[in-house]
Amino acid sequence: MKKILPFIIGLFVALLCSDVQAQPNILLGNVEYTIDTLETFQCGPGSEYIAIQLRRVSDRQGRIDAYILKVDSKNPYISFEEVLGSGKVVGTERPSDMAARNTTDTKIFFGGTNGDFFVTQGDVGKPVGVTIVNNEFATFPDHHEGRRIGAIDEQMRGAIGNAASFSGSVTIAGETKPIKRVNYSRGENELVLYNIHNGTSTNTNEHGTELLVQLVEGDTWHTNCDVKAVVKTVENGKGNMSLTAGMNVLSGHGEMATFLSTANEGDTIAIQLAFTIDGEVKNIAQCIGGDTYALIVENGQVVESNFWNELHPRTAFGQSAEGDTLLFCVVDGRGKSVGCNTQDSGAIMHHYGAYKAVNWDGGGSSCMYLQHFGQVNNGS
Repeated sequence: MKKILPFIIGLFVALLCSDVQAQPNILLGNVEYTIDTLETFQCGPGSEYIAIQLRRVSDRQGRIDAYILKVDSKNPYISFEEVLGSGKVVGTERPSDMAARNTTDTKIFFGGTNGDFFVTQGDVGKPVGVTIVNNEFATFPDHHEGRRIGAIDEQMRGAIGNAASFSGSVTIAGETKPIKRVNYSRGENELVLYNIHNGTSTNTNEHGTELLVQLVEGDTWHTNCDVKAVVKTVENGKGNMSLTAGMNVLSGHGEMATFLSTANEGDTIAIQLAFTIDGEVKNIAQCIGGDTYALIVENGQVVESNFWNELHPRTAFGQSAEGDTLLFCVVDGRGKSVGCNTQDSGAIMHHYGAYKAVNWDGGGSSCMYLQHFGQVNNGS
């Protein structure tokens, strides 16, 4: 179940690697399947769409329908952008509507898939994994731990890993305090960073202090950055401060509220953010969380342990060894197509050139979108 449309058809699409040879059959687990290619065509700059149907060799049963987007991220006309359902971290929206809403005279969202698990009660649609949109954290929750990562760095290369780590801090008049999370609820004695991806306001209660801040000229947000910001407004005991593009809010409770209260309007403060994937510092442009099982392809091998061993629709993201060929795959299930486990979706991704791949969830919301066609798979 996902709600995020990856990127202008780039984000999760990849161009077939030149060293991958078309083969008539594929092994899913220990079972051999034929591959019938139903459609294949160029769907955008450097981008290829492939629709396949798999059937067991033994009896031609066990039909599996899969849809693959492959994009060459080196193509100068390709870019990637993650889109939040309804334009904020809480909310759901069809990928086709996301694409239409964000297409302009200067950029066309010509393809993509959904991604990430999300909250199904209360804040419905809120991603449970790490979410980064255009170099800026959209969510960094506590419960991301144990979830895999599917991302694109600032050089438009894939960045897939087992674990993400975040740290942040705010310095006011020489005193430094940690940022607990981004765009998630503020707890006791915690300091949280909010931005426009949270919606129109912080949705906090009145038991705290909030600073509206704006980066100094020349500074920009990145997942690893040390920036300066000017305090525009200080509010004590109000909460739910408004959010606008280009502005951020630091919200503190308890001892962190006391800390923020030492700032005055016009003060310049320092904000530091740091982010790693599998312990390696990564400047990430777009990021979507995956499941809590193993990666489905790692170091050029299909992972055969700790996989989700149930037949469901699947959405997956993969990359070539160099990271500059990106692949999206959606597998239909719960209908004429029986679906697959995550090991099988890894085998499909590997067959089409993935050196690394992650399961981005599955179920009724698994969707692949192409401009002019809408949803190309048969969602359950």
